[in-house]
Amino acid sequence: MNEIIKSITEAEEKAAGIKAEALKKAAEIAAAAEIRADEIEKKCETDCKLYRENALKKAERDAAANYDKALTDKRAEAKEYADAVLKKTDGVVNDIVRRITRGSC
Repeated sequence: MNEIIKSITEAEEKAAGIKAEALKKAAEIAAAAEIRADEIEKKCETDCKLYRENALKKAERDAAANYDKALTDKRAEAKEYADAVLKKTDGVVNDIVRRITRGSC
C-alpha cells in the first residue's frame, strides 16, 4: 500500500513539475508573441506611413499632370477662338485702313 501511495505521490509531483514547466513555457511564448506583435505593429506603422507618402506624391503628380493637360487644352481652344475672331475682323480692319489711307474718314 505504501508503494501505491508513494507511486501516486511521485506521479503528482511529476505532474506538478510538468504543469510548472508548461506554465513557464506558456509565459515565454506569450512574452515572445508580445514582442513579435510590437515589431509587427511598428513595421505596419512604417509601411502605412510610406504608403501614405507615396500615395500623396502620386496624387500630386497626377493632379499636376491633369492641370497641365487642362491648361494646354484650354490654351489651344483660346488660340483657335482668337484665330477665328481675327479672321472675321480682317475685312473690317482692311476697310478701316482703306478709309484712313484714302482720307474718307
